[in-house]
Amino acid sequence: MLRQITTPGIRSFSTAPVALAGRQGARRKPAKKFDVDDMPRFEFDDQTTLGHNLFDNIRQVRQYLRKTEFELPKLNVYAKLFEAPSSDQILKFKTHTYLGEGHPVERKVVLSVKVDDLKLNDTEKHKFLLLSGPRYNVDTQELVMSSERFPKRQQNKKFLIDNLNKLIKEAKDTKDTFADVPLNLPKPKTRLEFPKEWLKPKEEIAQ
Repeated sequence: MLRQITTPGIRSFSTAPVALAGRQGARRKPAKKFDVDDMPRFEFDDQTTLGHNLFDNIRQVRQYLRKTEFELPKLNVYAKLFEAPSSDQILKFKTHTYLGEGHPVERKVVLSVKVDDLKLNDTEKHKFLLLSGPRYNVDTQELVMSSERFPKRQQNKKFLIDNLNKLIKEAKDTKDTFADVPLNLPKPKTRLEFPKEWLKPKEEIAQ
């Protein structure tokens, strides 16, 4: 049987939290945050909301001006001179980048290459153009392919390179050269030159 011994000289401790310890009086009513009656009277000693918004815009513009003046010149250390692509760099890739929030078009990649730069002979070029179909641009003499199948830009880029390698491999396959298949290419657009006879003499223009 347990016995409880109380000693009058020892102070007893309470397990109640500090917020509830002591005298419990009437709680203060929370003030209404957006109560119009409790708002202080406007003494016209401060700017309006529109004025403060204008000041915020001015501060933001000055912040970017300070960065332009003091921080942008530091980037000159990392500047690199433009180097033209070498003769062996024949592939061109086109992408889109949007500032701020991402856009689905950012994953799209467009590949273009000059067919003459692939160094194919006449038989291989004939088969290559047949396999390319409408992706061959007669005006620019380029093969243009695009892909947005995959969610990442690098994946679409690799997909286009793999397809180009497959086209070149099939074009160089001599088992079937498709020599009996005619190549019907659309006529390139002709650019009309302005007749020199229609130009006015310089004397009439001066008058």
